[in-house]
Amino acid sequence: MLLCDYWELKLVRSLSIKLLAIVLTVYFILAILVTAVHVYIEYLHAQNEVYRVVEASQNNFKHKLAFDLVNEDYEQLKISAKSILGLPHISGVVITSGQTDNIVSVGTISNDTGQEDNFISHSFPLLNTSKNTTTEIGTITFYSNKDFIINNVQHSLFLLLVNAAINIAAVFILISVAFKLLLSTPLKKLTTQVSKINPSDLDSSTITVARNHEDELGTLQKALNAMISKTSETINSLDAANKNLEYTIEEKTDELNKTIAQLNEQHSKLEDEIDVRQKSEKELECSLGNLQNAQSKLIESEKELEKSLNDLQIAQSQLIESEKMAALGRLVAGVAHEINTPVGLSLTGISHFQTTVQEIARLFEEGELEESDFTRFINESQELSTTIQNSLQRAADLIRSFKLVAVDQSAEQIRQFDIIQYLNETMMSLKNKLKQSKVVFVVNTQSDPLIINNYPGSWAQIFTNFIQNTLIHAYDVQSEGKVELNFYTKDSRLIFEFIDDGKGMSTESIDKIFEPFYTTNRANGGSGLGMNVVFNIVQQKMFGTISVESQINEGTKFVINVPIDIQSKLEGDENGLI
Repeated sequence: MLLCDYWELKLVRSLSIKLLAIVLTVYFILAILVTAVHVYIEYLHAQNEVYRVVEASQNNFKHKLAFDLVNEDYEQLKISAKSILGLPHISGVVITSGQTDNIVSVGTISNDTGQEDNFISHSFPLLNTSKNTTTEIGTITFYSNKDFIINNVQHSLFLLLVNAAINIAAVFILISVAFKLLLSTPLKKLTTQVSKINPSDLDSSTITVARNHEDELGTLQKALNAMISKTSETINSLDAANKNLEYTIEEKTDELNKTIAQLNEQHSKLEDEIDVRQKSEKELECSLGNLQNAQSKLIESEKELEKSLNDLQIAQSQLIESEKMAALGRLVAGVAHEINTPVGLSLTGISHFQTTVQEIARLFEEGELEESDFTRFINESQELSTTIQNSLQRAADLIRSFKLVAVDQSAEQIRQFDIIQYLNETMMSLKNKLKQSKVVFVVNTQSDPLIINNYPGSWAQIFTNFIQNTLIHAYDVQSEGKVELNFYTKDSRLIFEFIDDGKGMSTESIDKIFEPFYTTNRANGGSGLGMNVVFNIVQQKMFGTISVESQINEGTKFVINVPIDIQSKLEGDENGLI
């Protein structure tokens, strides 16, 4: 295993580092070249800007300067030259004539050492036009400092360097992730699968790491699988050859030792019987150990089940604090009643199983254990295990349904859930009440599953109150009936219809059905809060509406209309307040 880990790390590090180094080196060189080209282009652009300003300045001042030069007004020439210095990019001006050098020289035209390498000069002739004749009377030279161009390029250079650094970092991250997904992870998976190959069962060993069977990993996978297949064939061939050789040796040995075998036949039979007996005893000890382990697991399951029952009883006492908690209390009582039967069967089965195991252990210790006793014990153990498993599974299903409903009612958090499945879980928790009546509940849905983003615990209260109120008020005891629960969506809203064909309600009851403490069954313990709780949940908590239609002896229909995604509704209201 350590050798495989070593080669895995060595291979991954070697390939990853080499490939990453090559790619990043090439990209870094290209980035430097591109950045240099960009800088050079920016430099040319700034230089052209200087040329443009100088050209414009020359066009604006050439006539005035030529006029002053012809009139030999050197003072005015100097004033004009100084005004030119106020233009951007121009650091010095020199005006010369044909007879005199540097008539006017203003500004900076060289550095501290007298060298002009850091300056760019632009010379233009000064022309005098007289009587249709144009004569060059002098030259004006503009000087621009290269530092201005470099300063303009520095900002662009900084942005280019930042961009290049970001690109290099992004490429490094992307390439690292790509190497991990395409190289490191598959190679690690390959190493893991290779380390798990069972040399004694090569036929069932297959390497499956490559998604694309045509790439290098796919080729390596094919080669490894082919090698495994050939190795398996070779081992099988060697096994067959060994078996043939063993058969030949045994045949020759039998011929040579035939006489000795006849003399020792009785002794060999006795040794064989002893070996069989010892083997049987070992197998029996192993079986007893397994059975004792199974017994321990069953006892642990029994303790966990008893703990779950205790938890349910504790939850029952805590949930009977309000109308909402009272509903959960009735739910716990129903679930506990349903659990009593499978738990009783499990306890009976475990007790019988313990007695049987003790009896088998006693027979084994006393050396009186027969094959028929052991066979009967195995059969009874299998039957008891099946019975206990089915009982515990039934209890676990009931507990799971109760936990789903109970947790959602106590947590009161918005989450996505399938309301059809949630209705089935709620009805499972009410199974004790439903099976005592002859009312049939039919669920109709536009789509299954029907996913909404809402309060699951509140829906459990709604379903529980509707079902319990219907069984209490709409039908007499043991009366037959049919209740339809219809779900469909319209314009991003969920429509839920609860329709029964029971006794119906009077106009007075319809008007007061959602009022607190209104009940027609107070003598039997009705609080009159159930439908008021449903009304408050729908109207205030779910931002929906609830309506009721009913006539005497023609049944009752409740319709609830709420948003499918209540989280979006809450966020919309918060944004509106802001």
